[in-house]
Amino acid sequence: LDAGRLGATTAIGGVYFAPAAHHWYALVTKLFPSNSPPYVLVKAALGQVFFGPLVTCVFFASACLQADKSLRHLPRKIKSDLFAVQLAGVGYWPFVDLISFSLIPVNYIPVFINLASFIWTIYLSIKSRQQQKPTPTPHD
Repeated sequence: LDAGRLGATTAIGGVYFAPAAHHWYALVTKLFPSNSPPYVLVKAALGQVFFGPLVTCVFFASACLQADKSLRHLPRKIKSDLFAVQLAGVGYWPFVDLISFSLIPVNYIPVFINLASFIWTIYLSIKSRQQQKPTPTPHD
């Protein structure tokens, strides 16, 4: 168990993600108050296009800072992993959004989202720790 990494990830969740999720879900609920299926799909799509990539980039930045105390590898990390993480998110977050916007009272959506994000954070932690494999060089 890496206590420093656990502490940093917990801090990111508590200081950044929880308030960001609260404000994001409040905004989309205010903009699209209906819970009809078309509006739930719009809210889920907006999350995938705007909120998800932002949160993922912040998470990657945190991982870079923990790994080498620098953001110099962040552009490479985003380029190599953001699309794959977002693609994986398409298989997870729309279902979370469907449940949250359809079944959860609006005041409890952030709590539900934080529980769902705990599971997602495990995935992000695994993904952010993956090192790019070095390109093999031909032997003479």
